[in-house]
Amino acid sequence: MTIEKAESAGRTRTARTRRRDVEPKVSKQEQILAAAAQLFNAHGVGAVGLADLSKALGLSRATVYHYVADREDLVFRCYQRSCAAETEWLDRAEAAAPGLPRVLRYLEESLGEEAKRTAVITDIGLLSPGPREIITRDVRRNYERLAAMIGEGIRLGNIRPCDEQLIARVLPSMVAFYRVSGQWVEAERDIENVAAILDFVAWGSATDRDTPFALHQSADMFSPLQVRGLDALSVADLRIEQILMAGSKLINLRGAESLSLEDVVAALGVTRGTVYHYFNDREDLIRGCLERGYKLYEVFMDFAERNGRDGLEKSLIITHLNTQAQAGPLQPVAAWMGGEVLDPGLRATFADRLRKLLERSDAVAMEGIADGTRRRVDYRPLTIARAGAFLWIPKWIDQLDNSKPHRIADEIVGLFKSGLAV
Repeated sequence: MTIEKAESAGRTRTARTRRRDVEPKVSKQEQILAAAAQLFNAHGVGAVGLADLSKALGLSRATVYHYVADREDLVFRCYQRSCAAETEWLDRAEAAAPGLPRVLRYLEESLGEEAKRTAVITDIGLLSPGPREIITRDVRRNYERLAAMIGEGIRLGNIRPCDEQLIARVLPSMVAFYRVSGQWVEAERDIENVAAILDFVAWGSATDRDTPFALHQSADMFSPLQVRGLDALSVADLRIEQILMAGSKLINLRGAESLSLEDVVAALGVTRGTVYHYFNDREDLIRGCLERGYKLYEVFMDFAERNGRDGLEKSLIITHLNTQAQAGPLQPVAAWMGGEVLDPGLRATFADRLRKLLERSDAVAMEGIADGTRRRVDYRPLTIARAGAFLWIPKWIDQLDNSKPHRIADEIVGLFKSGLAV
């Protein structure tokens, strides 16, 4: 699908929306897109096909095909609808006072009931170049508007000095992970405390917001190549790590559904035989990428638990290392990506590992509250939202003026520790 055709489709849908009172089909189309969005958020885009959507709605596949051309068209329309909703939330936020109140109002809209009926934009790699460019452009436009709100708050003095372009990507990323977390979070875990997230963004988690923090270690020191030492690694070990790093980067950038072993071959500039010698198929590669990612996340937590002096410092170390890893060459697969294309057994295994990571984060938060270094607030939704803060990095890091991993990590740690308020 070209940009022109995709935009024409969008204009046609807009015109139909204006004629909603005389054209009932539009309401059915909206029903289909809303249902698809909820399925995507609940199960992952890669796990949902048109047959699943038909079954969920109790409609024939022919009826669904009357409104969407194919699966890519469905994903594109859902993502375009999400971008339009995001723009509307930013519009509504303009009713609040400039600066921090406006940013918090935007977040409140993003976390509201209406937002649950829009798709979280994840796997843009499923789209062909034209539609992908449209979605990327629209997402960036919304980022720029949010950055302008943050920048205005800095100038007015109700938001502390920070990198508004970076924070304007962090906040929607936190919202995105929070909204799709139902794929892994147990039903009994109560995270429906939006007020706690707004409070956290405003004031951070530290009891003393001026608490100094600095981490000089590099996440790269935890690379398998560094830990074992090049001399101790075989040629096979080195090649496997290269392949997994390339595969992980591609998954983070475009999503797992669109990944193929041929993409990795092209990214590394090696022969097909080199990659196929170590991995049988796409699922085998994705499994390896996820395994590598979870090992890194677990090692980061181990390091923080050993070296942090209190609960607050441990949580900030974890955040700093995770952010560095995404911004640097390590780039482990984002913990929420890839599982939807695996068989149910593997999917359950990795979902359980993610839950265990979140439980360890909860324990660190409780330690900080107990030792007085963290504010006594509801940490459960914060554990989820915080986990998403660095997931935007692979897709958008090239748009930052300064993309050094330590600097990006310092900015996100500053948000988590002190919030945005002055």
